[in-house]
Amino acid sequence: MVRLVILGLLNQRPMSGYEIQQLHQVSRIDQWSDILPGSIYHALKKMAAEGLVALAGTEQTGMRTKAIFEITDAGRAEYRRVLREAWSQVPRSLPGDFYLLLSFAHDMPRADLQAALRELIARLEERLAQWEEGRAAKAAAVGDLPPPIRAAFDNGREHMEADLRFLRRLLEEFAESE
Repeated sequence: MVRLVILGLLNQRPMSGYEIQQLHQVSRIDQWSDILPGSIYHALKKMAAEGLVALAGTEQTGMRTKAIFEITDAGRAEYRRVLREAWSQVPRSLPGDFYLLLSFAHDMPRADLQAALRELIARLEERLAQWEEGRAAKAAAVGDLPPPIRAAFDNGREHMEADLRFLRRLLEEFAESE
């Protein structure tokens, strides 16, 4: 996915690795993808070696020089390929690892299980708040969010709200079974 993100952003316009990283942080991509901010520079170097991106120039910011990258024709072809491939994947909507954990919940002391569920609820509530902050930051950065981006933010919020309802239900059920 890191290739898709970088090539997609560079398909919009040339930018530096730092700018890509800033967009990554503002958009809170780390909340819903496995893309770590540090992987961006590594991927840029690799894609430059593959001829997918090229140095478009440099920019001086204070004492720092930033390399500005642009997508190449080969990069556009790779972007279209990766984009088509990504669209062919069925999204994972079930938290399989968590469902597996539930299979063994009976082996955990109830008090520990309830404490773990309360902690999960608190962490998910925090993540939901960060999600909404990310939405607001993205809107502030780009203005009106395009409909697909609004839909993605709405869908993410709805998934987290559904997970919160599920965790609260589990907490109630484990409290009642004592």
